[in-house]
Amino acid sequence: MTRLTIKCIECGVSLKLPDVSLAGKRIKCPKCGNRFVVPLPATVADDSVEVPLQLADSAPPASLKAGTSARWVPDTPPPVRPLAPADPPSIPPNQNIDPALENFLNSALTDRASVPVIVNPEAGQNAGATKTILHRKRRRGNFGKAYVWVALSAIVTGVLGGSVWFMAQQGLRTSTPSAPQTNAAYQESVAMRVASNAEAKTLSPTGGKAIPVDYLPFTPHVVCHLHPAALWQEDRHTSELQALLSSLGIWLREQIRTRTRFEPEEISELTFAVNFGPRMSAPEVAAVVRLNAPQPEQEMIRRFNGRIYADPQVELYEAADFSFLKIDDRTFVVAPSGMSETLAMSVKSPATLLPEMAALTRQSDRDRHLSLLFDVTIVDAHREDAFIPQLQPLADKFLAWFGKDVQTVSWSLHLEPDLYMETLLHHTQATTPAKLQKFVQRKLANLPTVMFHGVQTMQPVTVGARTMIGRFPAMLKAVEIGTTTHIDSDGVRLITLLPQHAATNLVAATMLTWSQSLLSNANNRGQLTQAAGGVVPERVADRLSMNLLIDFRATPLQEAFGYIGESIRTEVVIDGDALKAAGFTQNMPQTYDLGKVTALKAIDTILKKYASERDPMVLIVDEAGQKLMVSTATKAKADGFTVFDTSD
Repeated sequence: MTRLTIKCIECGVSLKLPDVSLAGKRIKCPKCGNRFVVPLPATVADDSVEVPLQLADSAPPASLKAGTSARWVPDTPPPVRPLAPADPPSIPPNQNIDPALENFLNSALTDRASVPVIVNPEAGQNAGATKTILHRKRRRGNFGKAYVWVALSAIVTGVLGGSVWFMAQQGLRTSTPSAPQTNAAYQESVAMRVASNAEAKTLSPTGGKAIPVDYLPFTPHVVCHLHPAALWQEDRHTSELQALLSSLGIWLREQIRTRTRFEPEEISELTFAVNFGPRMSAPEVAAVVRLNAPQPEQEMIRRFNGRIYADPQVELYEAADFSFLKIDDRTFVVAPSGMSETLAMSVKSPATLLPEMAALTRQSDRDRHLSLLFDVTIVDAHREDAFIPQLQPLADKFLAWFGKDVQTVSWSLHLEPDLYMETLLHHTQATTPAKLQKFVQRKLANLPTVMFHGVQTMQPVTVGARTMIGRFPAMLKAVEIGTTTHIDSDGVRLITLLPQHAATNLVAATMLTWSQSLLSNANNRGQLTQAAGGVVPERVADRLSMNLLIDFRATPLQEAFGYIGESIRTEVVIDGDALKAAGFTQNMPQTYDLGKVTALKAIDTILKKYASERDPMVLIVDEAGQKLMVSTATKAKADGFTVFDTSD
């Protein structure tokens, strides 16, 4: 192969060219760094390619550094070594280029310039073919690797760029946080609601603790807490209230006396609890009794009158109807006789409350005269077992009034110094406190109208009852006006403030309207049906010959006489003191299926039931007062009344 030696046109140093094919190429002097074109004639100059050269008389460098522009090329090429798989791609072979120059250019294209790849020119044609195949394989393999590296580079670049952007944004947010936007109108309305609810709480005439529910043998679904001694005290206001409660008040007194073995006047606090249990079964009732004064142990044993329970750790007495668990000399618990074991365990492990009932109890006030807490959903599911048939229509309307928006209800009443009522309605998940408030306000506003249409169908027989029932819608309107609604944390709070005498009027109107609804209701199952109409005789004695339908089923005595008086359009007055002195109560049950008979026959049937008593009941006809009176023989004689003969 022909080699040339030329001089640098700048410094005059001799330069050795590896091949004549470099004629016309741009070269660089390794000594002075001057760049010029090799001036050989008969060649086409190509100054776009610069060829690195070496001094002609210089020795090989001690070490080769990758990336330098000059490179030493030995005169005798070294033996060929195999190409490594990881070698970078080389230029394709060319028959017009000297193999040493080709090797030089290949080494210039690689990143591993310190390890030159030299092709042996003496290997002949086979070596050239082998070299070409290796070049193609390397070109194909490295072509795919290039794509992989490009993809990985793009992914890494995207991740790094995204990270940098995210960190920049986080730094921006941290350094310059944006102020939260607030709704001033909403915040003001919330503050007004909180202030209104707090102010409503200050109107309470009492400030007692929550109603205690300890010692109960089961989880209560209904809790009724009252102060019997305060409600049955001997003053004008409470006496009127008891009288207006009529049969309901008599029934309540009998229940207290039967279950607790004490009179209401002796009981300071009484907490009734009801658990409904399985469907179609009678509900279980327990009570925690707290007496006014401590009782001697012998007196407690005498009143309980039962055998001592086997567990020595508790003082429990089992009577025929109830079991009594003594807590101390003023407190005891009463439950059905079949719950002795559960009652004994309640001392150490009292029953837990449902979450909804627990929330109501925490907001209750034990100093109120009367409090009633219940779960609407549970009571509605068991209303056929919880209410007597006469109360079923009223219970259905009462529970339907709350709809599906109310979960639990707490209603409390206090009679001093004014009539104060508080109602807490906890909402279900289907609504919100604000929506429940609007719902209750619409219900209250519409209640007087609904009641007005209801009483229009009633026909009370006495003037007093007709007047009171006719005024009942107006009373409900006064209740609506005197009631304010407030949004509480768990629902809605209703506060009602009325004059003290409004309590007696409301109770009287409510009881009369309810009693008349039983007579006027077409769905009363035939238990209390009005007699056939007609002209009412002027004389009271003649009215006793009027016909009516008698079908009493455990109907209280007072309610039975009230029904007879309603049927013959005559007021019936019962002398409660006279009956009490003779050992009678106005709540004694009357069960007769007489069919269609006269009023005189119905009264005679009732009186004959007690004719053998030491002081029997008698009937007195007061023509001057246009009324009938029920008393005893001794009291009638003492008052100078003539006993009416009821026998045929």
